[in-house]
Amino acid sequence: MKDRYFELKNLTGAILLLLVVAWGCKQGDQTLGINTLPGVKVLDTRYHQEKTSISSAVFTDTKIRIDRPKYNLLGSFNDPIFGRTDASFAAQFRLPEYRAFSANAAIDSVVLSMAYKTIYGDTLSRQTLKVFELAGSLNYDAKYLSSFNVKNLASAVPIGTGSFIPKFRTDSAQTDTTTQVIRLRLNNSFGSSLLAVDSMKMKSSDEFLKVFKGLYISATPLNRKGTLVSIINTRTANTEFAPVIILYYHDAKSDTLDYGYTVTTNSAKVSSYVHDYSLAKFFPNLNKENNTDSLIYIQPTGGIKSKILVPSFSSWKDSANYAINKATLTFHADTIMSDYRRYAMPDRLYLMAIDSLGAEVFPADSELSSLYYGGFYDPKTATYSFNVTQHLQQIIQGKIKNDGFYLVQSERNFSAKRVVLKGLGSSKPIELNIAYTIYKK
Repeated sequence: MKDRYFELKNLTGAILLLLVVAWGCKQGDQTLGINTLPGVKVLDTRYHQEKTSISSAVFTDTKIRIDRPKYNLLGSFNDPIFGRTDASFAAQFRLPEYRAFSANAAIDSVVLSMAYKTIYGDTLSRQTLKVFELAGSLNYDAKYLSSFNVKNLASAVPIGTGSFIPKFRTDSAQTDTTTQVIRLRLNNSFGSSLLAVDSMKMKSSDEFLKVFKGLYISATPLNRKGTLVSIINTRTANTEFAPVIILYYHDAKSDTLDYGYTVTTNSAKVSSYVHDYSLAKFFPNLNKENNTDSLIYIQPTGGIKSKILVPSFSSWKDSANYAINKATLTFHADTIMSDYRRYAMPDRLYLMAIDSLGAEVFPADSELSSLYYGGFYDPKTATYSFNVTQHLQQIIQGKIKNDGFYLVQSERNFSAKRVVLKGLGSSKPIELNIAYTIYKK
């Protein structure tokens, strides 16, 4: 599926992108065609670099969408930089087909099976899981934010517990991980209640969900180490694995019967993340506008985002006869603090503009293309760079105000990858580089 934020929006955008590319290939032409406009005289082309005034502040990220994630993270993980994260989730289970259980059907056992392929953290820590039946309903069409407490929908008493040690191993080609499966035995009384569902409620998943609303799966918090695993939450063409409840039962005609209830693309799936930052180094500066820390912290899962202020942008707003040829913001990763060999860093970050209402919006540069906007990690330079040319031009034209940015992880609702960047006062602070042309009408 294409990312709709980064499609070429229209022909005008495509033409502008071609002009930018042409400028990049021809170093002597930084005017983007301004000198060809009637009555316009190019006076000078200049370059500006700023490193000493771009500040950052660290904030909790409390308003991300946690419904319909690509993966549901599960586990308890004590990060040496970011403190502890406890990840759980709730999901609906739908009917694969109609089945009317006979009156004499009796449960043998009931098992919840879940698969994962990626892990983040320690592979030796045992995780203890608890499974609860949902007492409240999930809404597939609802938009759930990370401030929503999914646990409140669950019953108080678990219907099953179990533990596992996360495994990580390569396949026969030594190039990929093989899918691991977690199997949890659930109470037979729960299985018997499913067998007792009225046959009329088994004719459609919508009717069935009125009786059985789903499950909530959580991990017991750990005091040290731990892991987050990425649960595959939907059956796709490339895998047959998705969370499934399997009833093993018998009746008067057969002693070996089974039936499965599966999480599908039509199932509501809602994640839950609880963070404890009390031991984190940035905790004294958390949610404070005037941050004196020389490091920038980025964590997904409703964790940490950083506010970036570029005060020098405001000094350009009266530059009516300036054409911004290219403006970039570059962030340097602190690979030592991030400990990237043990904890993979994000492949991409998003630089979100802050609008007049304080909300996050993609800047105008994102509308041209994904590559033009940027934010991809460059392992050669250990940097994340963003094109903010159109954004700055809009400030100059008075179309928007300079209210700063939020720097966030691009996969903030289903990935565990976090990163520490260098900020103001460090050896490699945030860089603003601008190439601009002064012209006269």
